[in-house]
Amino acid sequence: MIHQQRIQVRFSKRGTLKFIGHNDMLRAFESLFRRAKLPIAVSGGFHPKVKMSFPSALALGFEGLDEVCEITMAESAPPLSAEEVLADLNRNSVPGLTFLSARILGENEKKARLVSSVFQAVIPEALRQQTAVQIKNFLAETTVIVSKTKGRHVDVRNSVADLTFSESTGALSAELLTQAGPEAGIKEVLTVLGLEAELFITIFPARIKCRLAAG
Repeated sequence: MIHQQRIQVRFSKRGTLKFIGHNDMLRAFESLFRRAKLPIAVSGGFHPKVKMSFPSALALGFEGLDEVCEITMAESAPPLSAEEVLADLNRNSVPGLTFLSARILGENEKKARLVSSVFQAVIPEALRQQTAVQIKNFLAETTVIVSKTKGRHVDVRNSVADLTFSESTGALSAELLTQAGPEAGIKEVLTVLGLEAELFITIFPARIKCRLAAG
């Protein structure tokens, strides 16, 4: 069997691109691959699609500073170096989309699996004192249930691997675990801290890190 080269790239999605949904981003990536003349493999069937995968789709409205995409090259494509792919992608990219790194995946290396996401935000000065109190109370709990859409519920306390806050600077950092079933996102974290109404008004979180499973 012919081994198809697989490449993992990390990229940032900033500025006005945060208003682009995941499906639109998929189409933008397809156009980018064509401009870069990368020999990406496509699926069969009546509706062939470019073979690329994202371990986690970034929700609308959020900037991503360390997103991940894996692409599979066509069987007939000559091997490419990570440096070539990275240069071609950045040369043909659009404002707000920057490719940070590229890595050739091993033949037996599994598809990327997200373990956790790290989000950061700056809390307005007027809300910092109450936020510090809410975080202290939240961390003292063992279970904090929040309702999501469609009647689903999620235990936010069980989803938070790490939560830090500086009252002086307003810097909030939250590491959220990837779990089966309904997951807690940064929106649910802001909800338990009494800050949900400030989302996209005075508080603009960004995902700064996608942590992947080893191997």
